Amino acid sequence: ASKLQAGYFTEGFDAIAQALEDLPADPTPRYLEDRVAEKLLTLQMLNERLYAHIMANYGEFVTGIEAVSEVEEDLQVAHILAKNSRRSLAMCSEEVKRNTRIAANARRKQKLLGLLELLLQLRALVRSVAELRGGLEEGHHAWTVSKSLQCCEEVAQMDAEAHCVHDLRISVMRILDDVLAYIDDCLQSICSNFDAGVCARIFEVYLALGDTTGLADKLQACFVQAVLGTSHGIIRSYTCMRARSESSEPQFTPTASFHTRPYNELCKSLSVEQFRPCLLKTFQVLAGVLIGHHEIGLWHANELSKYTKQAAEEASEQSEERQRQKEDAVHLIGVVNQALMDGKKLLWEQIEGRVAAILSAPAAGEGEHFLQMLEWTHCFILCGDSFCGFETVNLRNHIARQSSKFFDAFHRQNMEAMRAIIDKELWQSLPIDSDAVTPLGKAMQAEVGVTAVKDGKELPFTVLVQNRDKLFAEGLDPVAQFRVYTGMPERDQSNDEGDAAGPKPKDAGADATAKPKADIVFTSSSLKVLKCMERYIYLMKVIGKNSTKAVEGFCQLFDLYFWHVFQHFGNKALLQAVSADDTSSLTPRLRNTLERISRSTSYIMGQVSAGDGPAASAAQSPGAQTVLSSGNMYGLKERTVAIASLNHIAAEIMSSRAYLQELAPDVLSGQIDTFINRTVMAVDDLREHIYRRASTLLFSSLEWVPTEIERCKWDIKDVGMQHSPWVDRIHKQFYQFHLKLDAVGISESFVVDFWTFAMTTANEAILEGFSRVKKCTIEGRAAMSLDLQMFATGFKSVAPKGFDPDVRLVDGYIKAFYVPESDLLHWAMTHGEYKQEHVTRLVTCIFDANKPSSVHPLEISKRKKALKDLLEQIEENRA
Repeated sequence: ASKLQAGYFTEGFDAIAQALEDLPADPTPRYLEDRVAEKLLTLQMLNERLYAHIMANYGEFVTGIEAVSEVEEDLQVAHILAKNSRRSLAMCSEEVKRNTRIAANARRKQKLLGLLELLLQLRALVRSVAELRGGLEEGHHAWTVSKSLQCCEEVAQMDAEAHCVHDLRISVMRILDDVLAYIDDCLQSICSNFDAGVCARIFEVYLALGDTTGLADKLQACFVQAVLGTSHGIIRSYTCMRARSESSEPQFTPTASFHTRPYNELCKSLSVEQFRPCLLKTFQVLAGVLIGHHEIGLWHANELSKYTKQAAEEASEQSEERQRQKEDAVHLIGVVNQALMDGKKLLWEQIEGRVAAILSAPAAGEGEHFLQMLEWTHCFILCGDSFCGFETVNLRNHIARQSSKFFDAFHRQNMEAMRAIIDKELWQSLPIDSDAVTPLGKAMQAEVGVTAVKDGKELPFTVLVQNRDKLFAEGLDPVAQFRVYTGMPERDQSNDEGDAAGPKPKDAGADATAKPKADIVFTSSSLKVLKCMERYIYLMKVIGKNSTKAVEGFCQLFDLYFWHVFQHFGNKALLQAVSADDTSSLTPRLRNTLERISRSTSYIMGQVSAGDGPAASAAQSPGAQTVLSSGNMYGLKERTVAIASLNHIAAEIMSSRAYLQELAPDVLSGQIDTFINRTVMAVDDLREHIYRRASTLLFSSLEWVPTEIERCKWDIKDVGMQHSPWVDRIHKQFYQFHLKLDAVGISESFVVDFWTFAMTTANEAILEGFSRVKKCTIEGRAAMSLDLQMFATGFKSVAPKGFDPDVRLVDGYIKAFYVPESDLLHWAMTHGEYKQEHVTRLVTCIFDANKPSSVHPLEISKRKKALKDLLEQIEENRA
């Protein structure tokens, strides 16, 4: 009962709470007294134990008491110190409170002063913003930009969290953006419409900005955008017009997708009628962009020179700030000027891309404007060459590819048009001066389109700037205008036949032929052939060394005209004949040429008519039948006109042979030589064939002459004073021939040709008659000479003045009668102009005339054998 409870000495043990917890719910006084007595007993026991413990450890107790005393003294001293410290702290607290009040007032004053300064700055900024708006309205853009930048710096130094500062920053930036937007609009406007005042304002603004590269980059971007935007707008307006015309709705409105279609797709939708106006307008606008770029560059170059000169003259008189501004201006102008010079090539490449896209449109190669499109493009390329200062190649290569691509259709149209013109040809000489038609040689020596050379120097771009209102203007011929700019004579528009012609030469060389102007004849079809040839020469130069088709087409134009002249006036039956021994037969060269032409180009030239009979006449047009009728002298005058016109074309080709070889690809060199040697030179063969045929038709048949001569008696003893009857009869026929030629009224040079062929026909007929004579004496040969002399005299009386009949062929045949028998073989070998049968008959007649009056049969046999051997030798050697 006297024990302490468990846990009594543990930390946190509450003895009182434990004692109260142990009490019963309703304790009695007795119970309480017992518990008190128990606790007292426990206390007494503890005291006894404590005392016993102290006594057992008394020394240590005493030491502890002394230590407690010392602690008590220390505590008293500490108490005193604490009281003094509290007093000092109270005094310090009062001092701190007083100082805190003073510091709070100082900070408030400082804040108020800062707020006052901020309010003053805000008031100044508000006034500045108002001034900026006024400067913007009054057009002081450079001052506005400079002031805006200062305001931006001031605003940047203020508290960014302040709402009013944020609003002021937005206001200043909006004004600055408005100025820059206006300057951008000005930059875009001067790209095509230069204004020195606007350009000066732009320069001042960017000088105020201090942006040395921004202006150069912005200028280049604006020019590129001007090229893209204006060209797209033009093509869109034309295609919109087409869509509106094709739409059934009265109020047609283009869809949004229409406005967003790519440029290449819009080009493809151009119609043939719209292509040329659209191309011309595009050239006009893009040329304006080039002029704008040139004028801006020229302005900057002048300003650079002016600022540099001022900076050098006023270097010692200016302040440091002013001098720095001059240096900044010089630097900015120099950067922009150099960027403009370097950007010329980039700008031209952008323009080349736009032009190449529209030239690739399907409508570019259709209709009659193909060559006109090429000429306009070459004029525009001239602008690019003059603008860049060097010869540009990309657009030239593109039009060369496009020309090669469109050539087949172009050539087919020309060939069909040529055939249509020839089918309706009346074969009348046109009253055209030969100087009005450009010789092919000159066309081949001419530059493509117009040349950029004037007086040996490049054409200054300033010449184009001075004539900007006329460049590709509607209603004016760009080619004629550019020929004036380059110092070339204007082209005669009367020769263009309403369509685009090829380039005219820049330099006038020698005439293409040495023929007199009176002998140069043009027909409607021959003039068309020359025009087409000139265009093909132009295309050869445009396409370059890939012009194989153009060269072949050039040759086919001549083939076509050559073929139709033969078809109209030649003996077509001879072309299908296996062999022809008569005098009107075709020469091998002429036959081969006609056969080649009929095989190679029959798709456009048609098939050869079979013969000259009724079937062939029925196949001809009524106009052709009238021309070739006997009432029209078998088309004698028309034949001379056709041959003269063909001969002129051939002379033009021959005179330009060297230039044609230079233009053509190397692989076609041999083909051109073959064409000229076999086809062009065959014109003389065709001329002889047609003239001989006309002479035969006009000149009554001389088939009776050999028979009449053969009937005459030539083994006579005496030579009479009278000539044979056949001489008078043939004189009458030549007189009739003379009357017919006079009635036709052809040129004197052509009359001589016909008399020459008539003389040849008569010589052949007389020679045939004399060769048929089987028995003839020396006196008979003298009579033959007399008849021939009388024939030549009568012929000369009706022939043109100055025309001497050539009867040497017949005269030589007559005189051969006197050749010794031993020399007959040599004579036969050296006179190939006589046919084999003529030589055989002559040798036989000579042997017969030289035989003795009375000869032994053995001698007769020897003479026959000698004659036979001689004829065999002659035939063998002449084979």
